[in-house]
Amino acid sequence: MASSLRHRRRISTLLAAALVAIGLTAVQGSTSAAAAVPALSDPTAAQALRTVARFQGEWHSPPTTLANGETVDAPLMGNGDVGVAVGGSIDDQTFYLGKNDFFSTATNGIEPLGRIVLAVPGLAGADHHVVQNIAQAQVEGTYTLGDQTLSSRSWVSATQNLFVTTLRLSGSRAQDATVTVQDGLGKTPATSSDDGVLDADVQAGATDAPGNPHARIATNVRGTSARPSGDRISLTLKPGVTYTLAAAIQSSHDTPRYRSVAHSTAATLTDGSLAKLYAAHESWWRAYWSRSFVQIPDQAVEKSWYGSLYLLGSVSRAGKYAPGLWGNWTTGAMNWFGDYHANYNYEAAFYPALSTNHVAQMGNYDDPILDWMPRGKAKAAAAGYQGVLYPVGISPNGTSAADDLYNQKSDAVNFASDMVMKYEYTRSASYARKVLPYLRQVGLFWQDYLTWDAATGTYSIENDAPQEGGVYPQTNSILSLGLVHLLFQGLIDMSKDLHTDDSLVRTWQHIDSHLAPLPTMERNGQTVFRQTSEGSGWVSDGNDVAVQAVYPGLQVGLNSSADLLRTARDTVTQLNNWHSDNSPATLYAAAAMVGYNPSTLMEELHAEATASSYSNMAVHHYGGGIENLNVTTSGLDEMLLQSFQHDIKVFPNWPANSNAKFGGLLAYDNFLVSSSIRDNAVEYVRITSQSGKNLTVTNPWPGKAMEYYVDGVHKGTLSGTTIKLHTTVGQTIDLAPVGTSEATVRHALSQPAKAGTTSSLTTGFETGQTQPTWTDTVDDVDTKGDGNYGITGLCCGLTGPQAAVRTGEQAHTGDAALMYSGYANGGSYDHAYLQVYGFNGAPLTVRGDTTLSYWIFPQSDATTPWVSAGSGSSTCVAIDLIFTDGSALRDSGATDQSGNGIHPAGQCGRLALDRWNHVTVNLGTVGAGQAISKVLVGFDHPGATGGYRGYIDDLSIG
Repeated sequence: MASSLRHRRRISTLLAAALVAIGLTAVQGSTSAAAAVPALSDPTAAQALRTVARFQGEWHSPPTTLANGETVDAPLMGNGDVGVAVGGSIDDQTFYLGKNDFFSTATNGIEPLGRIVLAVPGLAGADHHVVQNIAQAQVEGTYTLGDQTLSSRSWVSATQNLFVTTLRLSGSRAQDATVTVQDGLGKTPATSSDDGVLDADVQAGATDAPGNPHARIATNVRGTSARPSGDRISLTLKPGVTYTLAAAIQSSHDTPRYRSVAHSTAATLTDGSLAKLYAAHESWWRAYWSRSFVQIPDQAVEKSWYGSLYLLGSVSRAGKYAPGLWGNWTTGAMNWFGDYHANYNYEAAFYPALSTNHVAQMGNYDDPILDWMPRGKAKAAAAGYQGVLYPVGISPNGTSAADDLYNQKSDAVNFASDMVMKYEYTRSASYARKVLPYLRQVGLFWQDYLTWDAATGTYSIENDAPQEGGVYPQTNSILSLGLVHLLFQGLIDMSKDLHTDDSLVRTWQHIDSHLAPLPTMERNGQTVFRQTSEGSGWVSDGNDVAVQAVYPGLQVGLNSSADLLRTARDTVTQLNNWHSDNSPATLYAAAAMVGYNPSTLMEELHAEATASSYSNMAVHHYGGGIENLNVTTSGLDEMLLQSFQHDIKVFPNWPANSNAKFGGLLAYDNFLVSSSIRDNAVEYVRITSQSGKNLTVTNPWPGKAMEYYVDGVHKGTLSGTTIKLHTTVGQTIDLAPVGTSEATVRHALSQPAKAGTTSSLTTGFETGQTQPTWTDTVDDVDTKGDGNYGITGLCCGLTGPQAAVRTGEQAHTGDAALMYSGYANGGSYDHAYLQVYGFNGAPLTVRGDTTLSYWIFPQSDATTPWVSAGSGSSTCVAIDLIFTDGSALRDSGATDQSGNGIHPAGQCGRLALDRWNHVTVNLGTVGAGQAISKVLVGFDHPGATGGYRGYIDDLSIG
């Protein structure tokens, strides 16, 4: 995989000499009107701010998952250093304080910093309504009991380590309240008070040790005469008065003067200074949100994208300690010490900063890795190798929470993946200089460790387990092969750009072009990737190691060979790990990169955004913390925009009939890209060059020419499959279909994505007619994982039920029909619901006169050998519909034209075997005003044993 990714011909002429990848031409247009063209404006910020304002988290009862050592389900706030999670009801509300630098030197694990408990006992039992407002990065509470309502607004300053909560009571009487400060374990810390400020001194963990971080929480309440005593402040809340609780937080890592700095900050706060801090807070988040946006039809997935970015902005900040596994929301003892886990967990949390154009959030990623280099060199030397060797779990300042290799050699090169990606996205020379010393050492290890096989002319990786603790022999781990390729490709690019390491580049190129091939195997009649060439083969344990050479290894993409892409897609299918504990952070991006069925991807992302997400918008799986910030972000971004093969592709893997739009996404070589697709056609592509690199774009209008504008000036037309141009720093290029004016492009850029709808579906499954979105795909999304109960393959090695187009077998009209089949095993709930059509963002609207119509041919033993004599199971089948509100036609009580229930079980014995039956349903009587998101074929026959099979044809909804 070296050639297509690494070699990019430089193009020296700006406009006239756009070269040909496949038949490229450029026609120069007149530039005489350049002075009359107004300056380009960038609507990204306005679109982004308008879009993010639509999304928020919401609670009507207190959170329940706060102390399991993992992702919490509470409202969350943070400034990239201090994090706050809100738990409890208003009579005992706890603000859990965490800080990224609070790693105990006794355990090298992260520890909770403290707690602030706000108690208003007179409002016990109040109605609970809390909103996580991500646009303004604050949490808003409303607590009502009788005629009294307490309103609160909480935020963690984006520019200073200060937590603020304002309180305002309405009603006819006052309420007594207390503010209690605790240490991270909920115990009473050492406290003192002066100037109306309650100072609490805490340490990381229960055991002190040399260098252990300490911190001060300095708390006061404005708007009243605060009454600090011991570990609490007592106050009386009067109706109509605003009270402000402010807690300044400083650690010994921030400054040796952390006690006095925290106290002074809290003591000198005024209404004016708080107003300025809040203005700065709002300004920081406005700028953050303004960098990019996506607008897609699936609002749950879109919300998850923004929610993940909110959490990223809250958890990581340049100049601060990097976040551990669970971020800065540490409410107690955190699993796996909350460390920097090397085998994808730490890395994945930062990947989304790249494509979403929030690279600044990666500013602290490298620090703990670079700090560990002396120990990494010592570890490699102790094992008899050059370079660096890293364990699975490091922690800050050259420490380690889990100093074991677990038979893996991949940890250091896994850490390198973010560094290489960041460089390829940004092409920053200063960044390359920063990380090259580390990357060279990682490369030196692999130069020393790889084994040359003269017989095959390849380098092999021996004794390197793809998963923790894998028993040797383990040869050619597919994970390490992908990452080692990525490492040397990055080293080559950095060194060439910096004109350094000339003597090493040839060695790196030889390794990159001669690494052992990605191992494959046969499984269920398909060629798939296996974890190693010798050792672990196919492992079904909820991991996606088998496709990690695709992502994060980046060695397979849409420019790869058809055979390699097919192997990658089949591997994704066979893994079927969409919602496992360890796969989602990397699997979705990998699947998108190789062109996996985009409708399936959207369905599964929808499940991640709903069934696998908390109200705070954190995607959660057991064992997975902030790594899951990468599930929706990179998964969706790679469907909208791909560039990792140094070839920009817009909407490379996007569902049909689904309008969408994005702006300000970052592409390789530091290009900002915006585009829109409407009615299955790309409207425009805007590309801004931030580094003046050479640009390659796959033509979004295959076989057609395009208009070409530079900084608003028409430069002619371009054509060809691949467009290659030279750019200069700051230059903006607009591409659009022939005949599109620059004014039209600008107007389209400023408009939100248009919502799409489908008016009807009519298909006989013939070539040229609307084909199914899915083939042989069980619906585990809308059936909540229960789309198949007890149904196996009908015969011949089939692994499950079928729903696929067949030609030349049986058809009502034409030559094609949809074949269904399966084998029931006598279970009391036997059923199978398979997805056929998905409408994604263009749901099919149900009117009062909308009718469902189809023909069905259930088979008996007379027409197929796979159905037992006397069996009528093939008749227990019906077309089912899923509506956008999650309801299903089968449960609606609808009947067919004969009065039979349209539930598949209601069709049992009502259809004639071995002949075509016409079924119609008046959808308007049960679903007028609803919208259909999906068409299924359902079999439902509890207690049945044996095969069922048949055909469906001439399906119509309209």
